[in-house]
Amino acid sequence: MEEKYLRSRALPIDGAAQQKIKSLINEYASRSEGHNYENYGNQIVIQKYALRPVYYVSLHSQYDTRPVKDKQYPYKGGSFAPRKYYNLSDVDVWDFKLLTTSYFARQSESFEVPGSHHVEQCGRCAGRGRVTCPQCGGSGDVRCSRCDGAGQIRKTRSEYRHTADKVYSDGHREPVYSYVNVTYYETCSNCHGSGRVECNRCQGRGHVQCPVCEGYGQNVHCFAIDQTLDHSLATHYFYDADVMKVQEFVDGKQKYKAEKLYHNREAFIRKGTYDDDPEIAGKLDSLLGQHSGKTGSNCHILFQEADVCRVDVCWVQYTYKGRTYDGCITVEDGKERFVAGVSPITELADKLLKEARRSVGGVGTVRARNLLERVEKLRVYGRDAQAFGIQSKVNTHLNTLYNLGNDLMFWLIALLGTPFLFNFYSELNPVMRYAHFVNDPAWKGFGWVPAVQCIVFLVLLWFAKSMINVSDHSKARHVTVFGYVFSGMGLYLLIAVGILAVLLGLNYLGLSALTSIAFYLVWQVVKVLLIILFYAIILAYMLCKWLFGLLGKLWAFLF
Repeated sequence: MEEKYLRSRALPIDGAAQQKIKSLINEYASRSEGHNYENYGNQIVIQKYALRPVYYVSLHSQYDTRPVKDKQYPYKGGSFAPRKYYNLSDVDVWDFKLLTTSYFARQSESFEVPGSHHVEQCGRCAGRGRVTCPQCGGSGDVRCSRCDGAGQIRKTRSEYRHTADKVYSDGHREPVYSYVNVTYYETCSNCHGSGRVECNRCQGRGHVQCPVCEGYGQNVHCFAIDQTLDHSLATHYFYDADVMKVQEFVDGKQKYKAEKLYHNREAFIRKGTYDDDPEIAGKLDSLLGQHSGKTGSNCHILFQEADVCRVDVCWVQYTYKGRTYDGCITVEDGKERFVAGVSPITELADKLLKEARRSVGGVGTVRARNLLERVEKLRVYGRDAQAFGIQSKVNTHLNTLYNLGNDLMFWLIALLGTPFLFNFYSELNPVMRYAHFVNDPAWKGFGWVPAVQCIVFLVLLWFAKSMINVSDHSKARHVTVFGYVFSGMGLYLLIAVGILAVLLGLNYLGLSALTSIAFYLVWQVVKVLLIILFYAIILAYMLCKWLFGLLGKLWAFLF
């Protein structure tokens, strides 16, 4: 019995054990790349080798919950069994054969208790089957929404009327006519002047069907059991302190081969049933107490299943180049496997992560990217999340460098290319020379062509830069950070040349002149609107100044 539940036992470190351990460590090292530790298992010195099993106890309980409640629904005819339940306290929910299960399941259903049915007059409508309409209050009509109950709708129209007289110096008068807004009223076509319309909820009857009995006047009252089948699982592990240092084993314990030492399935497992190991028995009894605490008058346990399992783990402590490391040997998928705690490969990964974190943000960003790629190849457990956080910063910085190249090339082209384009359209453009020849050479619209085409060129350049900057360029491979800058400059230069080629092509098709003329006409409209706005602001300023002056004089006069 002690051997079955032993916590630790030293194992002999003989030639066969050393060969096995070193072979498993080398196999572990071969699962990762980018290091020089392929054969470091051959160079280790084994300090401790011990069998330190991990035990776990699990308790699975299937619950049957049966709360009872009042229930009512409209009585539509029919008969029921003689009534024998008058109060909820009279119902013993466990007297009824309801849903049951022989496996762990989750389901629910509602059952009416036979012998609890009786018919009563509906208390809401007093058996009439109808209630006063809540919308109209029983009157059958409501206030008209169109005229708000007034019966008439106010309207205005413009009429040409005698509004004043003009008096001349000789004393005679002449009438002055002008348009004025006149208010008048029309009878509401919706309510025909009454201010009330038929209630659309009750259609003018003043009452509606009772929502409780649905118009039948009577309701069936009974008791209902809302049954729920549910289950709960609790598991507790017993680790040796040294084994808990191996985080990969602790997190992935479910995938390792386990031997079942104890199994019990009963309707209700009592405390003290298991007593093979005092520590495990105490925890199982604690779990049994927790699960029993969830039961009550309306909740029972249908059955329970308890298991005690053992995972054999051989703990190894070894030294390599003067440093001490540890790990575990266990069985996964029928094959022995070494699971490392802190190892030389782990230390290498941590060192690379530290250097990568320190390199991000400067000229070493590409180096940080290469270091993170090495960490990924090492496949060290638990380092993925750290590498992902650093990689996000690396990607952000590489995109910033790429966009810097775009911005630099944008300003270079804008400063150097725009004057060339303006000179081409104003001096060298044969299309515009022909347009001047066959049309009025003095028309101002032709003078707008060079400026408008330069504006269109700059707008397209800015739009292209914005589109490139929102893209992800961190996947590109460059040896240094300057490669990302030059790559961004080169890509943007190609796009700018394409834009320039398109504009020149449109020019020789005659479309550039049309867009420039359209821009000129739009500017004329905008200019007129700006002038109107300018004079409107001046007028508003003068009006406000006059108004405040008048108010000042009025204040001085009164006070």
